[in-house]
Amino acid sequence: MNVRLTRHHKNIIFASVLMLPAFALLALTIISPLIKSVLMSFTDYSLLAPEQNWNNFANYTELLRSSDFYHSLTVTLRYVVITVILDLVIGMSLAIVLNRNIRFRGFFRSIIMIPWAIPTIVSALIFMWIYQGDYGVLNYVLTNLGIIDDNINWLRSTDYALSSIIVVAVFRQTPLVAVMLLAGLQGISSSLYEAARIDGANGWQVFRKITLPMLKPVIGSVALIMIVNNFQMFTLFFTLTNGGPAGATTSLAIHTYITAFSQYEMGKASAIGVIWLLLLFAFSMVFTRIMNRDDR
Repeated sequence: MNVRLTRHHKNIIFASVLMLPAFALLALTIISPLIKSVLMSFTDYSLLAPEQNWNNFANYTELLRSSDFYHSLTVTLRYVVITVILDLVIGMSLAIVLNRNIRFRGFFRSIIMIPWAIPTIVSALIFMWIYQGDYGVLNYVLTNLGIIDDNINWLRSTDYALSSIIVVAVFRQTPLVAVMLLAGLQGISSSLYEAARIDGANGWQVFRKITLPMLKPVIGSVALIMIVNNFQMFTLFFTLTNGGPAGATTSLAIHTYITAFSQYEMGKASAIGVIWLLLLFAFSMVFTRIMNRDDR
């Protein structure tokens, strides 16, 4: 039986063949481990036990009754909210400055990306020396300026450890935010600003009535990207404090790591990951719906 394919069907088959390696890689690296983790979350799988038994929702029930889980969730939310707000505020300020006709604008646009280009672990190690309690640069500067009297061990203090991590995160992420917002600013027609100046609008009115509304889709996308990235931040927490002191910086990522590789409870760690994924998915859906609703 001869089957004649139309050009449209041939194009579909050809496109499918081209995408097949990408889909196979996606299934191998993301979909398959995700399904395995979800199934593992319903077992009592432990690295210390050769067998794993199905325990239904026992892991989830235990987590929802655990104060450690809620503490790590609270730490993560505090970190994400403060970091993203600072990223947006500082990034917006830098983007506005770099969008103006200032001297050496091209040079500043180039070097602003240096903190983001530095690997996360390298940034963390640099700031470990800066925060060092006995001979760190930060203590030296603050002491000479008379701001503090005694050295502070920033990463070993329950009062300052999380704030210290936030500073490093903002240092790394703000340049990327600034560049993305700068790209959005360059897409706003200059005629709008000229009309506003003719009408006598001041700088704040121009920013509130023109820049923010026109930049809102970009701000929403940048905020969502930063929220997702910071919600799963592991490297800074692990390198700088490893969840200490006294659990003050134990985020969901650190809590999952400790559960899996210190307590060897892989089933419970998988359950944390599933809850983590559901929270991010639910938030992304709600955030996107709100942004789309406001744009109408």
